[in-house]
Amino acid sequence: MDLSNEVAIVTGGGRGIGKEISVELARKGASVVVVARTQEEIDSVCEQIIDTGGEASGISIDVSLESDVKKLIEFTEDRFGPPGILVNNAGIRGPVGFIQNVEYKEFADVVNINLTGTFLCIKYVLPGMINMKNGRIINFSGGGAWTGIRGGGAYGASKSGVEGLTRTVALETARFGITANAIQPGRVDTSSFPILDKERDLGSQGVGAEHAARCIAWLCTTDAINVTGLTVNAVEWDKLVTKGELERDAVIKASTS
Repeated sequence: MDLSNEVAIVTGGGRGIGKEISVELARKGASVVVVARTQEEIDSVCEQIIDTGGEASGISIDVSLESDVKKLIEFTEDRFGPPGILVNNAGIRGPVGFIQNVEYKEFADVVNINLTGTFLCIKYVLPGMINMKNGRIINFSGGGAWTGIRGGGAYGASKSGVEGLTRTVALETARFGITANAIQPGRVDTSSFPILDKERDLGSQGVGAEHAARCIAWLCTTDAINVTGLTVNAVEWDKLVTKGELERDAVIKASTS
């Protein structure tokens, strides 16, 4: 999976799954722009990538602010050129509670970061991708997007919106050689999304972030040129790799839409 000469933006790239994705894309040859709110985390990831021979730079922004997202695209183009890969990983869990107990601002904050942030990054990265006639957009879905989740209405609603947006972008941009997919990473234990009761939730420690990172790297290659508009289950995708069954029809079967 060679991503040499590719420029990638990874939002929420300073820790957890985003860090794993940033490192994996750089390992495959991409120049990576690490996006997060905390500069120390950005610097740490960039240093790790550069120390292993990769190219990386970073910027601290709020993806829910249009002015910040415009700044991100300008920063990326100045450093490495127009981005051909966008990974919308930035997200928050938000309030845990039944809908009648959730404050409006809590709900709005989740939607603004998880859904509006995804929309803004896509909106401002698309002109460059359309001009290049090439692009890979990968958005993050999550628990509750299509099954509902008790106590997680804000998060589930935002991720349902992300999946709908992904399918629309896939339809609108296919003629330009651009693909758009969502990914279900599995229940990864991170500081932002801890498994509060491992025994009850999974009977295990969850799944590793490497499944999502490897799946996203593959979705960025020419091998996945005809895979678009799907929500891919990263854990099931990894099983297909192990079996040597990584054809488009098999990937569709491992997807939720």
